[in-house]
Amino acid sequence: MEIDYNFYNTIPKLFWRQVTEFSDDISIWEKQDGLWKSLTWGEYGAISRNIGNALLASGIKKGEKISILSQTRPEWVMCDMGIISIGCVTAPIYHSNTNEQVFYIANQSDSVFAFVEDQEQLDKMLAIWDQLPNIKKIIVFDHYYPADLPNVYSLKSFIELGREYGKTHENQFEQLITSSQPDDLISFTYTSGTTGNPKAGMYTSRNIISCARELPKAIGVTRDDFYVCFLPMAHIAERLVGHFIRLFTGHSAAFAESIEDMPQNIRQTGPTVVFGTPRVWEKFYAKIMTGIGDATWFQKKIFHWAIDIGKAASDNKIAGIHSNIWLRLKTRIARLLVLDKIKDIFGGNIRCMLTGAAPISKEIIHFFNWAGLEVYEAYGMTETSGVITTQSEGKTRIGSVGLPIKGTEIKIMEDGEICCRGEQNIQGYYKNQEATNELLRPDGEGGFWLHTGDVGHVDEDGYLFITDRKKDIIITAGGKNVAPQNIENLMKTSPYISQAMVHGDKKPYLTMLVTLDEDEITKFARDQKILYQDLGDLTKKEEVIDLLNHVIREKNKELASYESIKKFRILEKELDQDKDEVTPTLKVKRKVVTVNYQHLLNSMY
Repeated sequence: MEIDYNFYNTIPKLFWRQVTEFSDDISIWEKQDGLWKSLTWGEYGAISRNIGNALLASGIKKGEKISILSQTRPEWVMCDMGIISIGCVTAPIYHSNTNEQVFYIANQSDSVFAFVEDQEQLDKMLAIWDQLPNIKKIIVFDHYYPADLPNVYSLKSFIELGREYGKTHENQFEQLITSSQPDDLISFTYTSGTTGNPKAGMYTSRNIISCARELPKAIGVTRDDFYVCFLPMAHIAERLVGHFIRLFTGHSAAFAESIEDMPQNIRQTGPTVVFGTPRVWEKFYAKIMTGIGDATWFQKKIFHWAIDIGKAASDNKIAGIHSNIWLRLKTRIARLLVLDKIKDIFGGNIRCMLTGAAPISKEIIHFFNWAGLEVYEAYGMTETSGVITTQSEGKTRIGSVGLPIKGTEIKIMEDGEICCRGEQNIQGYYKNQEATNELLRPDGEGGFWLHTGDVGHVDEDGYLFITDRKKDIIITAGGKNVAPQNIENLMKTSPYISQAMVHGDKKPYLTMLVTLDEDEITKFARDQKILYQDLGDLTKKEEVIDLLNHVIREKNKELASYESIKKFRILEKELDQDKDEVTPTLKVKRKVVTVNYQHLLNSMY
């Protein structure tokens, strides 16, 4: 059914259309007491209405900001829609943020209310509440202790407050939805903060709709699809793909129990579409490669034969060539013996996989494509409401991030910086005009070009290729320009490497800091009968250093001589968000890591 976007021109209106016209359709699956249980769109809407009414009963006014501090779960989206529908602004906070980071966002956003997930998140808020005089109440999703804290309420009791308020204000919630306008501010999303404090990108319904109405068309998502949410909703990528686009398509989604339980939950539920950051696909790829490493010589031979067949079939498909009967027969055998088993890791029903939020290695995309799993790479950022370009069926070019979505223009500046113009561009940064002016620059036609900070180029067919972040480009002492992310992504295709940071600006050669994937390296130590005390001790073992030497030498063969890593050091621990070394989305904060490990970097020159 076509949506009339002249009438349904806001996120609240699109939500309420889905709730009223498809009230009996299943919207959400979640695990309770070990069983997957469903919630219809009607039930989803009723809970969101009660939450919105409870906020109104608490004196919340239009335009006020409300924080959500929680992992991704059904209550997150229910609160989000309750907040947005009454004309308020959602200010998400990553559940992994420290007390100081939570304080910064709750304070900077001017939040007057906070929804928190559990005792752990409540404790963070309690520790800083005396510094946040604007926060009037805290609502907790789970049980908490003690139960009689002043101005702290359970979500259950809060929903009951909303239900009672609704009896005497019967149509207020729906009237506020009807009065919502496309350019009303509906939400913030805070940037990763790789180069300083996070900035609050401001979204309107118009911004979100420009992306959310086009993305399903690009990747062919319909009401019959099924999705699994597991990445943080505080990031625009999951909020767009796992939450907002469902208001347009109506397909159902399961909410994973946690990121750790995600692989098992995906196998249990069998989604047709999954979105993941590159690190998600790197870990799946590493597990598969490790499993093959432990296989017999015969199993390895069958595996590599099947992948070769998958490659031939994939190459034909991309080239638009019809495979001959002999290749089709071999492809069926390859699927039966190997390729369908890879598909079964994702529940067996997977139709396509999306990747975005950071660059991904071409090797990983090729592998999944050869296994018969379509991987579509998209490109966007917080400041563009999540999407600028995307690949789609029949329009993939490995190494590119696809074509611009409808209504989006791209311009490459003289220095290679990518600029974007379209309705998805945010209004600016909340309470930061200086950064807004740097981001959005007049186009001379009454509009603005958004400067992404990324460097890239567009080919003759309009496909966009990303080189790296403009500020991250390394210029060696020999004058060579090096894109570190490409090298880091290549190194992370090793199952043993979890994080990598290339260093070498104004230096004679490149060096690298790496962290080890604990699961894979401890398995290696067990197989090699290496005695060790902890991960830090293991990083110093000669066998581990030799292993990494071999891995990096092999990866260097795929790089130009000036891009190759000459020396490396293994860090004893994973990069830590508590030390501000990585963002909540696991992007490395290069300046912080460089300062923290300057002694190790200096030791390599």
